[in-house]
Amino acid sequence: MRKVIALLAFAYLLMTSTSYAHEPVAIAVIVPNEQPTKNLSFPELKLIYLRKKDYWANGKHIHAVNLPADHPLRTHFSSKILGSLPSTQNDYWNGVYFHGISPPYVVNSEEAVLRYVADTSGAIGYINACNVDSRVKAIAWLTESGELLNRLPELHCN
Repeated sequence: MRKVIALLAFAYLLMTSTSYAHEPVAIAVIVPNEQPTKNLSFPELKLIYLRKKDYWANGKHIHAVNLPADHPLRTHFSSKILGSLPSTQNDYWNGVYFHGISPPYVVNSEEAVLRYVADTSGAIGYINACNVDSRVKAIAWLTESGELLNRLPELHCN
């Protein structure tokens, strides 16, 4: 019986670890449906997530949202957009905190990002491109190689 339980536990760990190894080839940058659509540049997205750009062109305050620091999507997003891993950004946030700047809000899941963005005027977030639904709209896509596209790439969703 112990062997069966150990085998099942090993199989579960194997399945969950391989699911992270096969993260999506694209991350969608999402905004509320009512947010005016425009092309989003790589430098602009970086400024938004460093909290150096606070307002959209229409005057709405930007509310950036992040996934947890250990989430594979955040790791990929941060390394490609900000040029560093979430775990190494503490010095930056500690430095700007004394100027009244807080890091983007953090939620626990992609579903929470979807809900936050859909319900918060001026919000911006990112999720697996395969999980975008009618509650939000995607305005940019970050590819696995780090390219930021303003058009929907070819996706391989399950």
